[in-house]
Amino acid sequence: MHQIQKILLARLTQQNGQRYSRLTSGYDFENNIVFHLKQLTKSELVEKTGDIYKITAKGMKEIYALGLPDLDYPERKLFYCGFVVTDGNENFLVKGHSSAKINFYNLPSGDSRFGEKMEESLVRLFENNTAIKIGTDRFVFISLHMKTTKTTNQEVLFDDAQAIYKVEVTKEEKEKMKLVGDISWCSKSEIEKMANCWPEIKMCILDNKILSYASYEIVSDYKL
Repeated sequence: MHQIQKILLARLTQQNGQRYSRLTSGYDFENNIVFHLKQLTKSELVEKTGDIYKITAKGMKEIYALGLPDLDYPERKLFYCGFVVTDGNENFLVKGHSSAKINFYNLPSGDSRFGEKMEESLVRLFENNTAIKIGTDRFVFISLHMKTTKTTNQEVLFDDAQAIYKVEVTKEEKEKMKLVGDISWCSKSEIEKMANCWPEIKMCILDNKILSYASYEIVSDYKL
């Protein structure tokens, strides 16, 4: 069983009957949190009634057999690297999230590993998203975003920092790309018409002036 699934079960042993935002605090879609929660419900280790998640008797037996993970650690702000990828002709890579009930869009991104140099993170994460490898000199830092996502009830869903880098690719590199998941090329005019774009799309692609630093809150009832 994945460590994240163990932690979700362990949290429910401490307090059964939790809403999504509280149960998954500290994790988000970049950690495949939706997938892990669906796996637990599919395996009948967790049951969902309305907006409440509860551990089942089967789940209790499973987590104690595996050994309860240590939950005595502080919740922390997550750090990501995001990419504004363009072909130089006002076309950009945009990442959709079709697994959510309401699809939304943000920048291709990923999280750095513990002890990993920033240069290594950038190369690895860019390759994870596009299947092509480029040198560290190709990444141009443009902005740092501090974003807190809350529900309409003001519960904190996600809390993260994102360093955003611009990358311009050649025609040959664009043709070699094998885009992952819901990542796709979109023209600037198409992006302007998109619904449910997260602020970094507007601030780093559509705005004429890109701020080197931005801190903000958004409201999003992110649902399975």
